[in-house]
Parts: sequence; C-alpha cells; structure tokens
Amino acid sequence: MTVKKVLYLAENAISSIQGGGIVVYNVLKGLPPENLLGFFQYRNITPVPEYGNRFHYLGTDRVPELFRPILHKREYIDNFLRTFLFDKNLKMDLEFVVWKTREENFMPGIVYFSGLSLRFLRLAVMAAEYFDVPMVVLHMDDWMEVEKHRFKRWGNIWYRRIIENMTEAAKRSLASTTNSPSLSEKVTRLTGYKHKPANNCCEDLMELVSEPIEADNEIPVLTYAGALNWHLQGETLIFLTGAIAELNAEGTPVHLHVYTPWEFAHMVNANEIPDAVYYKGHVNKNRLPEIYLKSDFLVSSVTFRRHNLHLFRHSLSTKLSEYLCVGKPVLSIGHLEWHLHEYVQQHKCGFSIYMDENYQRAKIKEELKAMLATPKSELAEIGKRNRLLWEEAHDVKKMASETRSAIGLDPF
Repeated sequence: MTVKKVLYLAENAISSIQGGGIVVYNVLKGLPPENLLGFFQYRNITPVPEYGNRFHYLGTDRVPELFRPILHKREYIDNFLRTFLFDKNLKMDLEFVVWKTREENFMPGIVYFSGLSLRFLRLAVMAAEYFDVPMVVLHMDDWMEVEKHRFKRWGNIWYRRIIENMTEAAKRSLASTTNSPSLSEKVTRLTGYKHKPANNCCEDLMELVSEPIEADNEIPVLTYAGALNWHLQGETLIFLTGAIAELNAEGTPVHLHVYTPWEFAHMVNANEIPDAVYYKGHVNKNRLPEIYLKSDFLVSSVTFRRHNLHLFRHSLSTKLSEYLCVGKPVLSIGHLEWHLHEYVQQHKCGFSIYMDENYQRAKIKEELKAMLATPKSELAEIGKRNRLLWEEAHDVKKMASETRSAIGLDPF
C-alpha cells in the first residue's frame, strides 16, 4: 500500500503533549516526516519533534494593508471587514500554501483537516480542489457554533458558509470523524454525510507501566490533567479547589493534584492550598499512567457559564480516553448541558457534578462527600467498566482504522 503525502491544515500543530493535535499524532503514528507538510496558527502548541520542521506558521488573517488601519476599531466593523474580505484573505492563504509546496517539492495526495475555524476549513477545501485530491476530516469541537456567536450580526451568514464548506469537505472525505457521539450526530445532520465518533482516541497507556499500581491513599486523591484556559476549564477547577479546601477544614480529608502545562502554572500556584490542593507540574506522558493509577478519582472540568460552553458543549474532554484507559473513576464537573456528563452517566464511568451560574459551593461539597463515601468495591467495578469502554470505543487501534486506511498507513 502506497502511503499518501498528507497536507495538514489546522490551528493546532500535531503534538504529543498538548491540544487537539494529540489525537492527530496518535492517528498518524508511523507516517514518515517527508510525507507530511503542515500549516498551523497556535504558536503555544509546539509541533512534535519528528514533524517539527515540516510545519509552517500560517499567521493570523492576511488582511490587505489598505484595511489594516481600521481593523479592531469597533467589533461590528471588524466582523464586517473579516466577512467582506474573507475570500480575498483565503486567496492569499492558498497562495502561501501552494508556494510552500512548490518550494519543498511536495505534491499532496490527501488533505487532512482538523481545524477550528471557517478560515482553515475553507482553505482545506480550496487546497483539495487545487491539487485535485481527497480529504480526511476530524472535527474536534463545536467551533462552528463559536464562530456563529462571535460574528454576531454577521453570524448567520458566516454559519451558512461553514455548513456549505463542511458539506463540501464531507463530500470529498474518505474518512470523516469527530471527537464525540454528540458532535458526530450534529455534523451528520448539518451535512447529510455520515461522521463517526473517534472519541479523542489514545494509545494504550498501560503499556508504559511495568506493574499496575492500585491506589492506596490514606487521604483520597483527585487528579486533574490537561489545559486550564480560564473560560473553558480553569474557572470551574478553581471553584473545585475552594470546595476541597473547605472540606478539609471541616474534617473531610481529600487532596487535589493538578498537572497542567507551564502557561497555566500561575493560575494553579495562586490557588495552591497547603494540605489540600497541589500543583504537580507538567510531566512527561510516560509518567502519567503511574500518576493516574495512584489516584482515586480523575477529574475533567468545563466552564459552568452557558455563554462559554459553545466550543465544548458536544465534546468529550481530551483526557477522558486516558482516564478510561487506566481504569479509574471519572469525575466530570461543569455546566449541566456538557455532553461529557451524559457520556459518563450513560456508561457508568463515575460521577458528575452539574453546575450553572447559580452554583452553590455547599452543594458541590455534599456531592464530593457522597462520591468519597463510595465503597472501594464499587469504585473497582467502575474502573473495570472504564477499561472495557476504552478498549471498545477509545483505543486508537480501532478508532483510527478508516483514517489510516485512507492515507495508506498500515493498521496498528
């Protein structure tokens, strides 16, 4: 089987440690570096070393110089100009991509879209049309809804263009996936083309553990691992730290360990609480299985504010697959409409704390106390179910098979 050359377009670079690029990294394992050419936007995501020199920074919108002085003057002017100039900007983006392919003598055989904007989606479709090649598609979150609300009075126009290009991408796609069952249902409904959930698939972390370790903590340990953007996950986790601090002061001992990238260290350091909440750093993924196994519960959070929920409403958290893989109970905490709550309860993965703007810390504390009182035998059964769920619906060996086949990569 001939391995195609992949033109990758997404805000997130392919990464082994952070962002949506983690899923792509797991899916593309074994792709030779010379078979990849990528374009990205988020500079806080460092491309994985083996593909580092295969990535080019696309930059922000390539607005013509004539219009730059009036951008950002007022939001409605800014949104109007970005809508009005969209096709002109994309033409410049495509010219840059084509120039780089020629400079590197790279002829794409397939376009891989895993972006979070109409800009990158439209660019992916244009590139596929220009090179006359098929696509593979991975929608990581409901960025479509975010852009619709961000552009306000121009949002409906923007949203129609998103659906048109999503449909065109799906029409050209040899493998269309999303990061959750709920998002798959939505995108399938919008485009009329079947999208399958890949569920943030991950590799088997247990292969990194020489001997499985069972938690044996005198004081129960909750562990959070992942990004902590304030408006997406961070604010909720900080409220959780307050509840845990009060529980300890009231005589219910429990510890929270937080593992998050360096850019969020200031937030956690400011909320560390002696004998309650600890910032444990940003660790190598090879250490995570042992850390998870030494924990009693693994935490995933999302905003409790409805207006901040758009991106993640239909999503499963990136870390969920890792949590399930090691067979530990999950605690989902955040807005009551978050799809992860539904997923956790449907599959009996653990516990959920539902929040909204009217949350009460006393209620959170009571639900934490009830969770902590769960018999060890019941927690062990939850862990066994979670490991089986990972094998069925989160193992990259299964979830990535269609995408790898479309690219020409051998099965794992």
